[in-house]
Amino acid sequence: MAEISTIARPYAQAIFELAQEQSKLQQWSDMLQLAAQLAGNEDMQAVMGNTSVTKAQLTELFLGICGNNLTDEGANLIKLLVENRRLSVLPEIAQQFETLKAEAEKTIEAEVVSAFEVSAEHQQLLQQQLKKRLGREVSLTCRVDESLLGGAVIKAGDTVIDGSTLGQLRKLSIQLAS
Repeated sequence: MAEISTIARPYAQAIFELAQEQSKLQQWSDMLQLAAQLAGNEDMQAVMGNTSVTKAQLTELFLGICGNNLTDEGANLIKLLVENRRLSVLPEIAQQFETLKAEAEKTIEAEVVSAFEVSAEHQQLLQQQLKKRLGREVSLTCRVDESLLGGAVIKAGDTVIDGSTLGQLRKLSIQLAS
C-alpha cells in the first residue's frame, strides 16, 4: 500500500536520523521490531480498532506490554503514534527503518531457495560472490523448495537471480512461444 508507506516514511526517516546521530541504530532497531510485532498482533489490532478504548488507555497498555524494552524516546514515539492514530503503521515504520539501517551499514539480507540443502562451503562461496556483485556485506539464509527441481533462486533486496531448473524451463518456453 502506497498510503501506508507514505505515512511511515517521515517517521522512519526521523527515527533513523536520531538513531544514527546517537549511534544507537541497533537499539532502535530492536525497539522498533518489538513494537512492530506488538502492533501487528491480532489482539492488539482489535484493541487499537476499538473506539471505546481511549488514547491514554491504549498508550498505557502498549507501553505496559513493552515494559523496560523501550527507552524514554521509544516510549515518546509510541505516545506520538497513538496521539496521531498511527500506531497501526508501526510495522511499516520498522521495515523502512531497517532498509535505511542496511543502506547505512552497507549490509543486505539475501535468501537462497534451492531444490536441495546448500552446504556450508557453498553458502560461504555464495556470500562472497554476492558481496562482490552487490558491494555490501551479505547475511545469507537458505531454505529448501523441492518444487524447483534443481538449481536455486537468490533474492537480495530488489535483485532476483533465478538459476533454478524451473526458472530456466519458463524462460525456454517463453522463447519457444515467441
